[in-house]
Amino acid sequence: MEKSDTLRNVLIAASIFFAVMWVAPKILPTPPSTPSSQQTVGQGTSRQTDDVPGQTIANPNFVADSSVAKQLSASPDGNETSKRFLVIEAPLAQTRHMGSLESHKLDTPVGDEPFRMGLVLSNVGASVEYATMTGHRETLHHPEHYKLLAPSTSASGMVTRSLAVESINIDNVDISLHDKLWQIGEVTTYERTLSDGTNQTGQALSFQLDIHDAGEPALRLTRVFRLPVQALDERRHDIFDEIVITNLNAERQRRVILSYRGGLGIRAADTRMDDRIIDCGIYQSEGLVVGHRLATSKIHGQSGRPMEIFSRMGADKNARLSWAATANKYFTCTIAPQSISGEDQPAYITQVSAYDVDGLMETDDDITVKFVTQATDIGTTPLIFRSDIYLGEKEFDGFRKVDTYKSRNYYYQISQGYGMCTFSWLVELMILLLNGLHSIVRDYGVAIIIMVLIVRTLLHPITKKGQVNMVKMQKRMQEMAPKIEEIKRKYANDKARMNQEMMKLNINPAGQMLTCLPMFIQMPIWVALWISLSNNISMRHQGFLFTWIGDLTAPDELYRFSQAFHVPLFGWEVAAFNLLPLLLGVAMFAQQKMQPKPAPNPNMTDQQKQQQDMMQKMGPMMSIMMFLIFYKAPSGLTLYIMTSSVFGTIEQIRIRKHIKEQEAAGTLFNPKEKNGAKGKAKKSGKPSFLERMQKAATEAQQLQQQRSGKVNKGRKS
Repeated sequence: MEKSDTLRNVLIAASIFFAVMWVAPKILPTPPSTPSSQQTVGQGTSRQTDDVPGQTIANPNFVADSSVAKQLSASPDGNETSKRFLVIEAPLAQTRHMGSLESHKLDTPVGDEPFRMGLVLSNVGASVEYATMTGHRETLHHPEHYKLLAPSTSASGMVTRSLAVESINIDNVDISLHDKLWQIGEVTTYERTLSDGTNQTGQALSFQLDIHDAGEPALRLTRVFRLPVQALDERRHDIFDEIVITNLNAERQRRVILSYRGGLGIRAADTRMDDRIIDCGIYQSEGLVVGHRLATSKIHGQSGRPMEIFSRMGADKNARLSWAATANKYFTCTIAPQSISGEDQPAYITQVSAYDVDGLMETDDDITVKFVTQATDIGTTPLIFRSDIYLGEKEFDGFRKVDTYKSRNYYYQISQGYGMCTFSWLVELMILLLNGLHSIVRDYGVAIIIMVLIVRTLLHPITKKGQVNMVKMQKRMQEMAPKIEEIKRKYANDKARMNQEMMKLNINPAGQMLTCLPMFIQMPIWVALWISLSNNISMRHQGFLFTWIGDLTAPDELYRFSQAFHVPLFGWEVAAFNLLPLLLGVAMFAQQKMQPKPAPNPNMTDQQKQQQDMMQKMGPMMSIMMFLIFYKAPSGLTLYIMTSSVFGTIEQIRIRKHIKEQEAAGTLFNPKEKNGAKGKAKKSGKPSFLERMQKAATEAQQLQQQRSGKVNKGRKS
């Protein structure tokens, strides 16, 4: 076997190997997370809490009960002065409910619901136990609202809640607050005038916690959550958080540092991989916000080792945090700290880190972020820390059109998923086209088919050019195969002379590679189309006409098994039979069969014939691989690939018919004028782009051959 053939086979084998290694992690499912408690406790109910066993809910009040005051343990450094601080807790763990009610899930249209979410708030750490999304269901088979935030329960039974106040440092003494019982009020309505003159109404809930120093009142922490009424067309999903620290002893100034956490309980949305991430936005010069991303897999299981994602204590002390978020592919909990005046770019956040709360591999729903404020002296003027919290879907139009979200660059959370091999503007164009088609046909499945047809029609001239060039190259190589074999045999020991004789046959490897250029031109467009289907939350729980496909962002599930079974080779848990991937494999096989095949060459060696047979068998193997790769993929992506394969097969039939007509007319290598005039070659003012590229490649190779010939002559002399 020639060295060039051996090198080509090695490259083909390596390409297949790395392709499989790249695809395998994406199709293998992530280990199931430990189920956390899904019990939602509403206002006026009784329950037991994992933090305070045996205690039940009672009517709330803001009167501190000294009999339930708990003395804190010494600080980590063993400083005995920490024992003087007492946290005055409420006697019982309690919850309150704000916003949308679960009873609305079946009979209230999404547009008529005044709140975009429902919240269950707990006085344990002044936290959020659950956050449910009004406009989204859990699954097609479970009509309750989608739970974006939920408490995380460790293997030891420790319960951790979202947005809790974790700790406060008073005069260099650390005091843990995440499990302390705050005094909790009742849900009230509020109304306030915003800076733009508009009135905002909604619901509010207050928490209060007192800390004593040596038996005397020292500090009071007050936290207020405000949930505004927001219409669906506003595309906003906000909560407003305010923490106020008041000095209860005006005669003594204190220095405090506060830390609080982000969202918890966010689950993976992708059926094939863990798509949960932590994003943050950092202000640069001239108000520009630059995003940074961290996969939660890098943090999972790392006990006691938080990963810093923002710090003002490093080299850039002028850095400002815009926001930090815990999210999956479709939903996000984004916290944007605000200044006292309600403006962006606050300076009081000194550090944000991501960490695994319990540090155990058994739980994967407890990865969150922690915000730490700068050390601040507090006298008679209270300290106020405000935050805007976005809880909801990563909505394309909302992140690009709402002024607040646009200025903070929330859109980074969507655009970062656009990946490589394409352009952001191209993905955005595909999303606009898809949503525009949906607004007309009112079905995303039909919109996908129409969009694929439009893109294939626009790219048809490039596709046709590439396939015609490929056929020309194959026929030219077949005609010259005997001469090539003769040259290889005759000049086997003189590579320089062999290359010179090959050049006389006008065989240019670089020119052959240029026949693939049309395919590379199309690649960014197809990748952009793929990504637009992968990151479009508008398709969630949207079906395809009256077919069995009920959710284009999930596998099609033609038939659900009574019990899931395990596939050993892939590590899958298969719970349903998915028909669409099977149809995709059939369509891919049909398209492979329509690919032009080279005519048999009588001068080929046995090894070359075996190689050609192996390449012919790659088509069926690829069809099987596509079936496996897309078996657990979202049905919208599978529908897109299958539709593209079907249209591609039809397109290939038409192109092959056109090539045969040209061969019969003898115009495949010498195309005539479109007006049909015989004997006159087609005229053009300028050579085409491909012709210019091929000419440049030929000239470069000729120059290289001339240089190598001179070198060889010099060596012989």
